[in-house]
Amino acid sequence: MAWPTPLLAAGADRWRALLEATEPGTALPQALEAAVEQALSVPDEESVQALLRTRGLLRAAADDPALRAVWYRVNQEAEERLVPVIARLTGRPAEQLEVRLAAAAATDAIRVALESWADTEAGAEGPGSPAGLATRCLRQLVSGMPPLGERADRN
Repeated sequence: MAWPTPLLAAGADRWRALLEATEPGTALPQALEAAVEQALSVPDEESVQALLRTRGLLRAAADDPALRAVWYRVNQEAEERLVPVIARLTGRPAEQLEVRLAAAAATDAIRVALESWADTEAGAEGPGSPAGLATRCLRQLVSGMPPLGERADRN
């Protein structure tokens, strides 16, 4: 079941590209939040339709183990691709536990936000939107995160 992969991966690819364009040294919480807000914004009807297609796929994945496996694989691959981006932004080695944890947690925060949105009838923008939920999830995540912008003395 390869056909839904590009549809489900497009948002993660866009989010990662926005993070890659972020200046090194930018505080990670702000960089993550700004990138997710922009990646999940819906400036045009095409963007709205893309999110609505994602909603349909996520709803279908609840009852389709093969589709659910694709969704989880897309998220795993997104996390793996995010590690070097976070390492570059923070100036830390990609192998460092905190860098890998930040990539995993940020990816899952967005995954949970999208899945939660898919379970509702909330719109693509406004209250309960993917961008709003993802921002909320990331803020909760980073509220307990130690600063990653400082260079680490140890791995």
